[in-house]
Amino acid sequence: MSLSASPKEELISSDAGTENNDGGNNISTTKRKKKTKSTNLSDEQKKAHHIASEQKRRENIRAEFDKLVSLTPNLTEQENRSELNILTKSADYIDQLKEENIKLIELCRAKGIEVPEELIYKGPQNDGSDIAT
Repeated sequence: MSLSASPKEELISSDAGTENNDGGNNISTTKRKKKTKSTNLSDEQKKAHHIASEQKRRENIRAEFDKLVSLTPNLTEQENRSELNILTKSADYIDQLKEENIKLIELCRAKGIEVPEELIYKGPQNDGSDIAT
């Protein structure tokens, strides 16, 4: 074994430099996974990590719902903050915006104003670009 090998894998060569019947070098290599140091966490530590991860996940969800509340005019900070209420009113607001968009496009076209294609909502693109990260 060599000290310069990576900690996860080490190439072991045997018969290096010996001649084969066809005159070439016969080098056989095999990959051997080397055990990485694993820290054994106690059950209490695992539980603490799990609780912290879950709290972080909940905080992130709460922050995103707070964004929805701030972007949706028919929701107020004092109003019932159930997730269902927030999602329902946000979806209703999006539907309202889509209807207003259609009416504005129709009004522009009726007045002979050309509306650029990139300003016309065509729905989700389903390529992942419509999902915020």
